[in-house]
Amino acid sequence: MKKNLILLSLILINYNYSIAQRWRSERHSLVGGIGTTFFLGDLGGGSKDAAHFFGVRDLDFVTTRPLISINYRFRIIEQVAAKAGFTWGILSATDEASASIGRKLRNLSFTSNIWQFNIHGEYYFVKEKDNPRYSFSSLRSIRNISAYAFTGFSVLYFNPKAKLDGVKYALQPLGTEGQGIEGNPPLYSKIALGWPIGLGAKYSLTRKLAVGIEISNTYTNSDYIDDAHDKYYDNGAIGEAHGSIAAILADRHIDADGNDLPAYVSGTERRGSPNFNDAYIFTTITLTYKLKRSNTGLPKF
Repeated sequence: MKKNLILLSLILINYNYSIAQRWRSERHSLVGGIGTTFFLGDLGGGSKDAAHFFGVRDLDFVTTRPLISINYRFRIIEQVAAKAGFTWGILSATDEASASIGRKLRNLSFTSNIWQFNIHGEYYFVKEKDNPRYSFSSLRSIRNISAYAFTGFSVLYFNPKAKLDGVKYALQPLGTEGQGIEGNPPLYSKIALGWPIGLGAKYSLTRKLAVGIEISNTYTNSDYIDDAHDKYYDNGAIGEAHGSIAAILADRHIDADGNDLPAYVSGTERRGSPNFNDAYIFTTITLTYKLKRSNTGLPKF
């Protein structure tokens, strides 16, 4: 009898250990996502000055745009994972849609494709269960939920454009704040670094498949994603250096009735604010698929 109890105990211990270590065989995942972007910068937004931390007061659904992402996730230890991948999205903002009178009268806008490579570290403060129960009709299904916080870095490419008479023009080559003119800074780079901070949650549908949501705010080292950084520059000099289209797109301010006004004198403030760099919010619906592990420990598709 004693031998049987010892044997049963050993079997249970081995079983529990195997269950506890099951995550090791499911370290590799592919994560696809679709969602929306929202830009936080000098253009567009709410009725007050631009918000720079998750910018709830600046949310304007008129200027939300789509995104698509694909990532690879590797679980380093049970509660920590690394994720790397690519995101394509569109960032957009327009003063016309702002509730701020000052922004409306400034009358600037931009749209930019954004191509982003990112590496994130994830910490699961609600651990992912390795043996989920697949029931939507029972409170027991709540054990299928996991949640995590993440941060990391991104490398992104952007190219702001604005529309004039139905035609879109790339703004960076136009030096809209005097860039590229002798004695002024050169044209800004269209490559920037970003630092995301975000939260995510997943619901396991099966052992292999999970659906989830992520929301993140990415802070960048660039204040030029919307092509607005600081003061207005001599409009005539911009036109002479870069052409009449550049001069028009550099200064589009209007009066309260929507009429065009003469260009500001060089050095007039509030074309942009140099106090904060640009940021953007991603809200993403994710689909995670766990990959099998081969005998070598590598993922098997």
